[in-house]
Amino acid sequence: MRERKLAAAFLALCAMGMALPVSAEKGSATDGFKRIRGGAIQRLISGREFSDGVHWRYSFQPGGALTEYAMSRRQGLRWQTKDDALCWRSARGEECFEVWTSSTTLRLQPVALGSPFEGSLSRLVP
Repeated sequence: MRERKLAAAFLALCAMGMALPVSAEKGSATDGFKRIRGGAIQRLISGREFSDGVHWRYSFQPGGALTEYAMSRRQGLRWQTKDDALCWRSARGEECFEVWTSSTTLRLQPVALGSPFEGSLSRLVP
């Protein structure tokens, strides 16, 4: 009986729009991140390295070459922008990410389910 009352109360709150809000975007201006779209993605990452500083790094070469260094392994990939997302193909298949940036951090949020990558972006050293 108690569960029914709680369920009815929750449904009433949902109907009134008072349930917990769910953001349509996976990041927002409130957390200091701005979504990067289209050609701005390529301009932002081409010729740069994205890294957490310890465990992994991605080197984005101009022209689409991508080198992934993760847990002491090196893998050659290709990257491209597609539908306002950054995509690459690996042994896991094609992976696409929304690109978000703040003043000091880059966040790659998977378009599909998954946890985001957050790290810093620096110029590639020749």
